[in-house]
Amino acid sequence: MYDFIDIMEVQDSPSLPAEAMSINGVYLENEVEGYRTLYVTGRELPEAEIEEQQIGKADGTEYQSKRFVPRVITVTYQLVGNTPEEFRERFNRLNRILNQEEAKIVFRDEPDKYFIGTKSAGDEIPGGALNVTGSFQFYCTNPYKYAATEKTFQASAGSNGVLEATIVNDGAGAVSINYGITHNHENGYIGIVSDLGVLQFGDADEVDKEIRQKSQRLIDYKTAADFSAMTDGQGVMAENFPKNGTFKTTTINGKQWLGLDNVGTGNKWHGACKKVTIPADSGGASGAVNFTARAQVWFQTARVKETGLLQLTIGDTDGKHLASIHIFKSNIVANEAVYVMHINTKERKRVSYTPNSKSSSSADKGSIYIKKMGAKFEFYCNGIKHSFQMPEMKDKKALTLTVFLGQFGTCGAENLVNRMYFNSVSFQKDNVNYWYNIPNRYAQGSFAYVDGNKTKFYVDGVESLGDEIVGSKYFLAPPGEMKVQFYCSEFCSPKPTIYAKIREAFL
Repeated sequence: MYDFIDIMEVQDSPSLPAEAMSINGVYLENEVEGYRTLYVTGRELPEAEIEEQQIGKADGTEYQSKRFVPRVITVTYQLVGNTPEEFRERFNRLNRILNQEEAKIVFRDEPDKYFIGTKSAGDEIPGGALNVTGSFQFYCTNPYKYAATEKTFQASAGSNGVLEATIVNDGAGAVSINYGITHNHENGYIGIVSDLGVLQFGDADEVDKEIRQKSQRLIDYKTAADFSAMTDGQGVMAENFPKNGTFKTTTINGKQWLGLDNVGTGNKWHGACKKVTIPADSGGASGAVNFTARAQVWFQTARVKETGLLQLTIGDTDGKHLASIHIFKSNIVANEAVYVMHINTKERKRVSYTPNSKSSSSADKGSIYIKKMGAKFEFYCNGIKHSFQMPEMKDKKALTLTVFLGQFGTCGAENLVNRMYFNSVSFQKDNVNYWYNIPNRYAQGSFAYVDGNKTKFYVDGVESLGDEIVGSKYFLAPPGEMKVQFYCSEFCSPKPTIYAKIREAFL
């Protein structure tokens, strides 16, 4: 609503008129010498605007609705000065105090309530007078006046164990509701329910614990020298290219890379190949249904006519192709490369790109991976992820890993892609189930706050609108009583400490 000012702290005086006006905590009589409030109008019955509809030629009209229009409060006053200069100075001070927008206005005969208004008009003052009577008006776009203090309602467990609070509004108008939630345990969800609407924050399906798969890295080649553990001249590939080439180790800027030395021979692609059988995990089980095979590669041309092929392949327990990433350039008239994703020897997608120093297959960016999670295959290459669902492959296990570097036909070593290397390769198996304690959205001790007037949600003082679930409806507290219930995650025990607050509105 508005920031609360304790009206009991406002300087008062027995000599003040009953209808003396305080504006933002300042009584005019105490600030402007010679000023005195005579009387005030516009504080009583507000004007209502009726919406109606005429039905044919029937007598009268049909009632539709009612709304209260803005309120105008008129203050009639007296201002006295002993000299023209003194009178003018007092009037200047009065104007300075009144020149405030959306000010909080309190009258001495009703100190527990306030209006919100802006000075809009004033009488013309006759010239030459040192003792004048005049009036000014405050325009209140909101016709209600509000209680100076808020009412708080603490939630407690009902007969069914659900936290609930009964909000009692003794005012004349429906008002917004603020809520404070102190978490006594981790929590993932807050639900605020009434007959007039529902507010939801967080995730109703969030759990405190879940079964996760503990990963175990079974292959971890960090430098080109580590590739010596693989067997040369063997490999599982989508197509059975000649494997009659050889590898070499190249050091560039202090970093080792596995490159192609002898390109070998063949009518199509041919080159050097290495394969390794993935070791059994710590429990002695071979093969992996769920895994991530990752490599750091470099595929970058220096001339348009260069060609070459880099390939990372996963084989299954039957010795057949499971999945692979191919990066190759066969175009000799344009600097265009392609990366292709295969599953079960079938091409699933290919993407063209320019293999220059700015591409995601350059030395510092060339990370690729093949990931399998049951039926889902995910490929990452050139900075982009691609996913495919293969239900018929969900139980297939990976057992071998193959790397291949090759050249096309008779293009020769002199036309090989300038930078075509492997730097590292790893294989991670993801199949060890264990219970994981999830750090939930709302930590123990955190404080969540719902500002009903601004319709905003805060966690520990930080606006968290992303937590609000689509479809939430902020509702008001109408005059009378209403019950509000509060829900949280099932695992949240003890439940949060919750209060609701309203500031009553009167006519």
